[in-house]
Amino acid sequence: MYSEMLGHEMTVRLQRRILPRLAWNQELYGRQVCTCLRPGIRWLDFGCGKRLLCGGLETLESQMASFPFVGVDPSWQNLREQRHAARCVQADGLHLPFRDESFDLITTNMVIEHLKVPNLVFQEMERVLAPGGTILLHTPNLMNYLVVGNRVLSKVLPPAVHSALVRTSEKRTEQEIYPTFYRANTRTRLRTLVSSDLEIKIEALPAPRPFFHNFAPLALFELLMTRLSQLRPLQSFGTTLLVTIRKPHGCSVVHARGAA
Repeated sequence: MYSEMLGHEMTVRLQRRILPRLAWNQELYGRQVCTCLRPGIRWLDFGCGKRLLCGGLETLESQMASFPFVGVDPSWQNLREQRHAARCVQADGLHLPFRDESFDLITTNMVIEHLKVPNLVFQEMERVLAPGGTILLHTPNLMNYLVVGNRVLSKVLPPAVHSALVRTSEKRTEQEIYPTFYRANTRTRLRTLVSSDLEIKIEALPAPRPFFHNFAPLALFELLMTRLSQLRPLQSFGTTLLVTIRKPHGCSVVHARGAA
């Protein structure tokens, strides 16, 4: 009864009415990755975790994984449970153990927000990216009110309470929750992190569902805000950022390892 009147089921009905054509940001990211895949491509997924996409997108994930890729993650446990990588490498982004210009495509899904020193990681990704190659990033948008709220809550709530809130809302395990720093999560900051020789395009994507989907009154407010964020003047306030970085042919951006 609660779910039908005030809970998740009511939220689903409200979303169908207010945002009937809302596409999941994870799906949009996955589709974008697919446009870059081709036979023989050298593909690195940085911060690969256990899978390429969130649960519920297994068909799209299998389509992506039909192309072999190298998975990099600092967690050996994640690599042991990685579903699709042709090769797994334990490493952080500060020192990628690959030669210069080794990959045609580098992807990273909901990882950049966890970086303490993003400028060094971006330098490493640019170093191992071949001319004509592409970097695709999907990460939270710090201009979005929900992301700002989560950042504030992570600072004011006891860690155990904040962790429980994230687990309940996003159906994640304790092991899947990592510290967030949001040091590369605005358009302005991202542009400063990318070398001027590279091309960058940034698109804001809407949330797939309300954070408070188990309480329809708050979910209604979120749905209306999401609807507003799809208007052209407010599109930059979407929940996540889809970032496309291209290294032009003939460009060889190579940084000294460990340079600031």
